[in-house]
Amino acid sequence: MIKWLVAAVFIIFMGLTYGPPKYVAFADQQKRIDTVYGEQDAYLSWHINRWVPIEALAELVWYAPATDSKQSLSELEKTQFQQPFILPGHWFSTYIWWLLPPLLWGFNKAFSFAFFAWRQVRSHQRNFFLAERRNTIIAYETFLKITKEVPYKPFRLRRKATHAREQLYDDYINSLTRAASDDDERILNGLVAKALMFNRDHEQRYLPLQLSMTSGFKALIRGEYRNFAKFESYFEERMSQSAKQWLLEIHGSGVPSMSELYDDWDARARNCAKAILTSKQWRPLTDLRESFREFAKDTLHRILGKANSQRNRDELARFAEAYLTYSVYRYLPVDTQLHAYEQDYKKLIGKRIAAVFSSYFPQEVTTNGVRPDLFLNPSFRQDSHMGKLTIELVFENKVLPDGMPILSNAFYLHMPGEEAQRLKELERKILQLNKGKEKN
Repeated sequence: MIKWLVAAVFIIFMGLTYGPPKYVAFADQQKRIDTVYGEQDAYLSWHINRWVPIEALAELVWYAPATDSKQSLSELEKTQFQQPFILPGHWFSTYIWWLLPPLLWGFNKAFSFAFFAWRQVRSHQRNFFLAERRNTIIAYETFLKITKEVPYKPFRLRRKATHAREQLYDDYINSLTRAASDDDERILNGLVAKALMFNRDHEQRYLPLQLSMTSGFKALIRGEYRNFAKFESYFEERMSQSAKQWLLEIHGSGVPSMSELYDDWDARARNCAKAILTSKQWRPLTDLRESFREFAKDTLHRILGKANSQRNRDELARFAEAYLTYSVYRYLPVDTQLHAYEQDYKKLIGKRIAAVFSSYFPQEVTTNGVRPDLFLNPSFRQDSHMGKLTIELVFENKVLPDGMPILSNAFYLHMPGEEAQRLKELERKILQLNKGKEKN
């Protein structure tokens, strides 16, 4: 506001000093007129509107310069005198009232434009200096991003940033192909290198793998992994396995089958599961297993007597103990916990895999200690993918007192035109990362 007030004062001063005159007199037409100061010599003059110096707004009058007085012409004089309308001086001084405002406005805009351009150039130079000092892919891509739609695009600096970014990609890829101690690590390093090349070519930083999670879980049964949709099915399978092993050992001996032996213990197993959930510890199961083991041994000794050795009784008691254990597991909310685990796992696994991939490049860290991942989780995005990563949950045959199953991961990479490949090194790194998160 003050700036424009000063400008207005300047315009008025310049207009009054160098603008068109208020009167244009004709020296050859004189007359004495009456003024407040008496009779004065006056000249026939044009009284000009200095703001708009045109004939339509001017008036022909008698002007006395000695007293700066004027007198209008009579009707007869108006018909008698037909003086042409003229303005002395240069056209600039004539229209200075109209020229100065746009000139000052234009100068202000030009100055603002130049100052803004200078600030933009300095900002681009400063941002490029920071990117060059950090010397990371993220820093150069950040510079390229913020200078993509600016009014003064720094083409030279953008070319330098693009070249530096490409060089860093090449350096990272070469370092991955050199650093590998075993086959599993070599496979994972090769995958990370391919992911870097893919992201470089597609100008993205997202994990270029389409994640697919199989339903249910895998568990080891008789030396091989089998798929199960629910834990209830798995526990029943393990109970059936223990019952068959028991039957093979006592067949034809008169000892009751496992289901007959267990018949009166099912209610205790249910109560035991409730006690575990209440106490959040395994002590109720430990006590029940000891009781059932002793019950099984007493039954074997009562029926078989000395014909059954202590070693054989211990082996059979182990089958009975396993049968009871899995029976108690059935009454824990394991399947409910699995469903909740799967929902949370789907949200986290992409971030964990992206974190493992990014951990290969610790230099991609900002100066304030925040780690923006070189590979970002692609959840809820439709980015380009170079392959598919199938994730399977593997049950470790352990359950927490709240019914939560202990699970690990199995990862299988499916590249176009290639056979599925298991990523054991990625499984190991994810396990380490999960343990680190739990400690924190």
